[in-house]
Amino acid sequence: MLGYVLDVFYVSFFYSVSSCFIEFLVFTLPLMVFSFIFRALVNSKRNSLLLLLLIFAGVTISNCVALAAAYFFGQAFLPMLGLAHTPDFVTKFTSEVTSLFAFNFPFIIRTEIAMLVGIVGGVVISMLNEENRVKVVAQKIAIQLSDWIALFLQKIFMPLLPLYVFGFCLKLSYDQALIHLFQQFGKVFLLSMTLVVGYIYLLYFLGSGMSFKRTQHHLKTMAPAGLTGFSTMSSAATMPVTIVCTEKTTKDRNFTDLIIPSTANIHMLGDDLTIVMIAMTLLSIFGLPWPGFIAFIPFAIAFSLAKLSCVGVPGGSVLVVLPVLQTYLGFTPEMISILTTIYILQDSFGAAANVMGNGAFALIIQRISHYFSKKSF
Repeated sequence: MLGYVLDVFYVSFFYSVSSCFIEFLVFTLPLMVFSFIFRALVNSKRNSLLLLLLIFAGVTISNCVALAAAYFFGQAFLPMLGLAHTPDFVTKFTSEVTSLFAFNFPFIIRTEIAMLVGIVGGVVISMLNEENRVKVVAQKIAIQLSDWIALFLQKIFMPLLPLYVFGFCLKLSYDQALIHLFQQFGKVFLLSMTLVVGYIYLLYFLGSGMSFKRTQHHLKTMAPAGLTGFSTMSSAATMPVTIVCTEKTTKDRNFTDLIIPSTANIHMLGDDLTIVMIAMTLLSIFGLPWPGFIAFIPFAIAFSLAKLSCVGVPGGSVLVVLPVLQTYLGFTPEMISILTTIYILQDSFGAAANVMGNGAFALIIQRISHYFSKKSF
């Protein structure tokens, strides 16, 4: 409600606070990812390398399958919407709200490098004998470091999360963003959400051993993480909640500490599904042909590889795939501007889908890993 009455300066101020919050998160994210992954691996008794390979192979396959699903779904249903060229798309999605200040933290290390260091270090140390002094010391350090970070998340990060949410929601309200989304892109948005909900439910159904009862239980357990993802528009900011909820579904702390930080920034099913739907819609609006499936395959592979460098913050995912859209689908600067704006407007729903998708992915990978090994990771 405040978004309709406050002056743009005050909206920009609270939006700046939220931006600083996410800037601090991005700055500390490499340490968080490293600590959780390193702890999980150095405390794994065996098969940690196999589990890692399974996770990253699963992420790549899952992203590609989701992209293909969106492609075939879009081909089947988008023509029914009667899409037409709408020249005022860009003007409807402009905003007066800008960030007034920032922390400007120095760049230290990229998240994917920190993840790689945690993986390599954790795998190497996990291969040592249990009595090895290096392994014993590393396990103690890993546990202490991750406990400190968990305490920071619980006592400082989580209590301040509503302030972060407030700033972004205030901007959405001031811009009347959701109204614009439904007015200009409503039919496609509703169709995309139908695909997202159906796809996520199917994954939970598979991860629950095709049991409707367990599927409902797992969805209910993960719902707080999904709602947090919706309000923060960030799978990275939601990661502490995702870890807590996923641990309840997998019932395995080490497994959860490994898979959620490993996948939070690179496995974003909501983005896979919605970006393809938006892209196909814009191709129709601008009178460009859809690619055939054979031509779509290189796009899907390049898209999945680009996602490995994503950060799960508002708008973070779409930025790294824009060059892919230009190269493989022939997107113009105007099309990219529209896609970016629409993506950000529906990012709340996409982030919720990303978080829920990671919960389902954890269940599926755990089920597959137990198929190959009777011992729990």
